[in-house]
Amino acid sequence: MPPADFSFSSSSQAVRRHLVGIGLIINLIVLSVFLGFYLRTDALLHQVLTNSARAFFDEIVVTREWLAGHQGVFVPMKPGDQISPYLLKVPGLRTTIRDEDGQVYMLKNPAVVTREISQLADHKGSFRFRITSLNLLNPENTADDFERQALKTFQQGAVERQGFEIGKNGPVFRYMSPLFIEESCLRCHGHQGYTVGDVGGGISVTVPADSITNAMRINRMYIALSVLGVILVIALFIAFIARRFIRDLNNAEAKLLELATTDALTGLLNRREGFRRMTAECSRARRSGLPLCVMMLDIDHFKTINDTWGHLTGDKVLMVLADILKKTLRMSDIVCRYGGEEFLAVLPETTLENLEILAERLRSTVESHGFETEVGKRLQVTVSVGIAAGYGEETCDQFVARADAALYRAKTSGRNRVCGMEPVSPFTNQIS
Repeated sequence: MPPADFSFSSSSQAVRRHLVGIGLIINLIVLSVFLGFYLRTDALLHQVLTNSARAFFDEIVVTREWLAGHQGVFVPMKPGDQISPYLLKVPGLRTTIRDEDGQVYMLKNPAVVTREISQLADHKGSFRFRITSLNLLNPENTADDFERQALKTFQQGAVERQGFEIGKNGPVFRYMSPLFIEESCLRCHGHQGYTVGDVGGGISVTVPADSITNAMRINRMYIALSVLGVILVIALFIAFIARRFIRDLNNAEAKLLELATTDALTGLLNRREGFRRMTAECSRARRSGLPLCVMMLDIDHFKTINDTWGHLTGDKVLMVLADILKKTLRMSDIVCRYGGEEFLAVLPETTLENLEILAERLRSTVESHGFETEVGKRLQVTVSVGIAAGYGEETCDQFVARADAALYRAKTSGRNRVCGMEPVSPFTNQIS
């Protein structure tokens, strides 16, 4: 018999789609968790740099305010030192003093002091800062691109600006916040048109960021490897579950298919499945023009066997006959249990002449086979066979009806014989 014309691929594919969907959802959740962790960690590291830069800025502002409150600071004047020319332009500003020992002290304003502190900090590699403005007195304090953009945003109300850059010695973190004009600033900057409260400039802080950027890089690598590891574990787990589940599902569906298409006693196809396949073969035969034949068998005096030897013996006879049919017919032939003791065989690409020979061989095999009862007694069993060849556009029911009519002729003609709807010559003593 040909294999059942059913496929479990749709169910298996549905299970795979659902499991893949579940896997994608789980992976999206995992990615979301790790992405949140990654963003949070980066934000914390960024906040560390921002807080450090703000602390430096506050210290500079406090220092500058102290200096501005005292109008600068006098320091010993060394050979080669020069007084800032910008201070010399301030009317009434005393730029040098001399003590009783004759030591000359020169004035350094807040801008100069903060610049020299910045140079010292930069030399030590800790941080660097400077005061700059869009309206400068000293060209040495000209703003760079980052500072220029920050100063423009300060004029629009921004309170700080920050970001990473690549410096001469590696990555750095840039921070800048505005400086507002106070009363003490007007002595030097009043001629520039400032009033109290105006944004006079800003302090730019540059902090080395090697350690932080390395930590962020390691953090990204760790998170990426963790995500890949978790996704791989989830994928393997889902693949394992899918394989076992689909295997069990296929086994269950195969069992259901067997129960739905197979006769439980004989292992042959049941009547419904036999007719379904026969319908397909009839359609194929009409399209291709190839011959198609059917054969119906009935066990002679089967009721007597049941009544005399019991139903267990009757069941045994049915199973043995089914086994004979399987061994006699081809794999491409369709054979099913048609009724209680009746069997139907559909033989594609078989002529009536070949069917007559096959049917007679089958009848003879059953007659010569040694059946046994449940108690070990020998039992003579014979079958009557009706055959028919398909033609024209008749339906499967009409086709089977002709074979059934031929079977009726065989039984009414004495049983244990093969009959067709018309006389056939090879077995004149058996086929009428």
